This record gives sequence, structure tokens and C-alpha cells, in this order.
Amino acid sequence: MSSLKVSIVIISYRVRGMLTGCLQSVDENGFTGGWEVICVDNASGDGTVEALRPRFPGVRWIENKENLGFAPAVNQAVASASGDYLLLLGPDGVLIKGSLDRLVSFLDARPGIGIVGPRLLLPDGSPYMSATRFPTAVTILLYETRLNRLISRSRWLHPYRAGFEGGQPCAVDAVEGSCFLTRRAIWHQVGGFDARYFFGVEDLDYAWKVTRAGYGVWFHPEPVMIHHHSGSTGGKRRGTLILLSVSLGFLYFMEANRPTSLTLLRLPLLVIWSLKWALCLVLRKSEHRTIFREGIRALVGLRPAWITVEDRARWGA
Repeated sequence: MSSLKVSIVIISYRVRGMLTGCLQSVDENGFTGGWEVICVDNASGDGTVEALRPRFPGVRWIENKENLGFAPAVNQAVASASGDYLLLLGPDGVLIKGSLDRLVSFLDARPGIGIVGPRLLLPDGSPYMSATRFPTAVTILLYETRLNRLISRSRWLHPYRAGFEGGQPCAVDAVEGSCFLTRRAIWHQVGGFDARYFFGVEDLDYAWKVTRAGYGVWFHPEPVMIHHHSGSTGGKRRGTLILLSVSLGFLYFMEANRPTSLTLLRLPLLVIWSLKWALCLVLRKSEHRTIFREGIRALVGLRPAWITVEDRARWGA
């Protein structure tokens, strides 16, 4: 065991104001034992590090010369981490006093659990679902056709709702990557995040690997963070690179982990995305037309199912 209990990892990209509040909350409400903060700035270009380094001298800063994406930046930070546990914390979050101590105690008492994700609160104090099941061919098709909205209360579609609403810890498939606690030894055992995920789905893939390694993934009802949901991407997932990364990310997840299901999914998804591409063409929605076009190309093998260096050069901000 190291002398540090928790390494807090934060990835920043053009969110200087929110990051300030996040780091302030870590100073005020962080872990009472030994801890460190490692913050990777993905070439924000807005003076984030220059402005915040003097205010938070205890933070270890890593400055990238280009936006490498979320998953590669987390891997960068973890490579220099020393804590027994890793807390992945979104820069758009604010820690609640005493909550991290309780989350650490939960893992301390349960060596068979590899990841625990807490209840997250929106700024108005209301909770939202921060645990999810692994994607399947059926759930992806339900989402793409929006039929999921017709069965939004289905226990099959949302199997963790009862535990979430009942306020009890429960085993889940995966928890949201904006705030979760994992063991550093397990992180290295399973290889951390797959760096092919630029943004999105890397948390699902990591949970998949942890589960396959024989460890549990749990949701804990203790509120740990107030989350300005999607604040790290400007308040909403937007921009060609982010939208394309999420769309391709689910394809890559299926390709890497559920290839048989992807075979079943390929043709219907090709039809759906082709129809959506044509509709976007008519409506002159150029950004979404690009997403569907590149998704179609990935489905038929004309491009990889992940963000490439060329994609970053073409659509990166």
C-alpha cells in the first residue's frame, strides 16, 4: 500500500471557470487522508494552467500541446498517480463535504468491488441516473429509433431504477465516468482506458474489463458530487468531434466486446443511419449529416470505428 490513499484525476478542456470551482471543492471537501490531485489540460488555449497554477499550488499539472481526448489524458494522469485509489472527477463537478471519505470506506470494506460510482446531483439538488447497463444490439436500435422513449419506465431497459430510487447500494454494469472510484491496481491490471475512445463510452468499456477480471461494479446512493451535467463539453454534447466520438464509440464497444451482436446490428443500423443522413441532407443539418456519413463509412469498413488523428485535425476545435 502506498502512503497516499486517493489520487484525484481531472481532465480539463476550455472549462476554466468550472475547473476553478471543482478544485476549490477538492481543497475544501476532499479526502481527509493522504491524497493528491493530478489535472491534465488538453490544450485549452485559454490560459487555464497559467491562471490556476498559482491558486492551487498543490495540484500536479500536465499540459498537452494538443487535445488528445479524454481517455488518453486520463491514462496520462494515472501513469504518474501514487494513490491506492483513483477518483475520476469531472471538471464540471463540485464535491460534497465528507462524501469522498464515505465512498473510500465503502471500497475499503469490500475488496471484491473494483469500481464504485456515487449518486450525482444536478445543481438544483435533484438526482439523475448515473448507472447504466452495457449496450446491446437491442438497446442501441431502441435508442436510434427513439422507441426507447415509449418504454422509458421499463425495468428491462433501466434495471437499476429500483435500487437507485430505493437508496440502496447495488451491483450494476457500469457507472458514469464523470465521478467514480476505482482501485489503481485493478486499473493497471486491466490496462486502464482504451485510448481509442476519444470522448464517451470509455467508462463502459473499462467497467466491462473490470467485470471480466472478476470484480464487481457498484452504485452507491451517497451523493458525492453536484454535477453541471455535460458542462465539460459546453453544457451539451456538441461539436462534430464530440458527437462523432460518442456515435463511433458505441460501434467500437460492440466491435471489441460483442462482435456477434454487432453482426446482427450492422444492417438495421446501416438502414437507420442512411435514412437519417438523407433527412439531414434535406434539412441542411450539415454537422449531423457528417456524423451519420462517417458512421455509415465505419459500418461498411471504410473507416475505423474510433477517432483518428485525421479526424482530430479536421474537426477538432
